[in-house]
Amino acid sequence: MSPTTSHRYQTVFFDIDGTLCDPGSGITDAVRHALRQMGLQEQDAAALRRFVGPPLEHSFRDYCGLRPAEVEQAVAHYREHYRDEGIAQYRAYPGADDLLTLLADLGVRVAVVTAKIQSFAEEALRVAGLDRHLSDVFGRAPQDVVTKTATLAGALRSTGAPRTSAVMVGDREHDVLAALDNRIDSIAVLHGFGTHDELRTAGPTHIVDSLAQIGPLVLRP
Repeated sequence: MSPTTSHRYQTVFFDIDGTLCDPGSGITDAVRHALRQMGLQEQDAAALRRFVGPPLEHSFRDYCGLRPAEVEQAVAHYREHYRDEGIAQYRAYPGADDLLTLLADLGVRVAVVTAKIQSFAEEALRVAGLDRHLSDVFGRAPQDVVTKTATLAGALRSTGAPRTSAVMVGDREHDVLAALDNRIDSIAVLHGFGTHDELRTAGPTHIVDSLAQIGPLVLRP
């Protein structure tokens, strides 16, 4: 089928963790390791899952009460463990490859917007086998602490995507709020780390149960 320009959305920005990819226990294991190195213990799975989505620095500060110097140390411990053991666990969610292939083949610009540092984001996508579908990956520099709102704003500037035909897809409230802040639509997916109540309260344009439901939303006239 030849590409067309009549789709509802011409540019789709995807989150990675909990949206396109299952990170396994790579993130939570790295958080647990970092906290242990800081003399803290956290075994509650729900508490550890909160770290998936927001900037890591904010999570160590807000959830653990660490001071700025301690946050910097915790992040360094996290990154070392995540680089050595976490990224290798990444797997694409069922249907992710098919969805990205479909969108790209039909002329939709497909990109990633993530709170991850750029090198980790690119490696995670490579391990999951999704990198070949993407026109752009927008992460952050290791020394920068930025919100998803700021990263998405940069992605919109870089791509020149009109706000009326761009959409953000993610599994946490941060993805939805970033879209709202940037005045674009959002699709919240329920198979990731966010709860239905969290996502519904954030106010997405659409809520879907699986990646299979995203194609029809994006490609409709």
